[in-house]
Amino acid sequence: MKKVLCIIYPNFSLYEITTLTSTLALSFDVTIDYVASEHSIVISEDGLPCQPTKTLDQICIEEYSCVILPGMVNIGPALQDEKLISFLRELGEQDVLIAAISSAPLLLAKAGLLKDTKFTGGIWQNFFDYFEFLPRENFQPKVLVQDRNIITAIGFAHQEFARKVILSLGLSENTGNYFKEQNEYAEEDLIFTLSDQEFDQVKRSMKTPSKDLLINYRKEQRAFEGIEHEF
Repeated sequence: MKKVLCIIYPNFSLYEITTLTSTLALSFDVTIDYVASEHSIVISEDGLPCQPTKTLDQICIEEYSCVILPGMVNIGPALQDEKLISFLRELGEQDVLIAAISSAPLLLAKAGLLKDTKFTGGIWQNFFDYFEFLPRENFQPKVLVQDRNIITAIGFAHQEFARKVILSLGLSENTGNYFKEQNEYAEEDLIFTLSDQEFDQVKRSMKTPSKDLLINYRKEQRAFEGIEHEF
């Protein structure tokens, strides 16, 4: 399938998107480009320095099936980023899935993409009177909303968000194979054993940590755990 684009900006939230991005990369071999307005270090909300792989002006949107927008603890810098807003505005004319979580729908609103679109998000109600571009009449107090090609979600619903994106991309008909939650676990659920061949591959990956070997190791690790994500 086509690649996935994840836009990062100052104060972006990692935990809101890593359930989705790690599953796309490790379970479906999807290439993810992490892009920003400038080719400089972007600091996440929890202080992790991140280097974008591309800048917005290098992107050919036809190469991508989905655009992911993480939320942010401080919306100011992203809202004032005219390159970012202009790029999002142009998405309105493209056949691409747009997935925005937490406060990120504010960026879509400023770009004019929510004028006729139902949405949700981690948005203070005060903002509806403060921002003229934010359409109160289209807001729905739900955990997750999909309206045509736009998916929005509240930040704590990062797992539901990941499920919906994967389903919408047609990558799986049953996301239960990748996201399983239990309140209690039997002892046998927590004991994992590799075959001799698989263990040899793990040992090779530790001696020669190439990207492919490490990815295969992580895939096998998740497969033997019987889950893709556990929360």
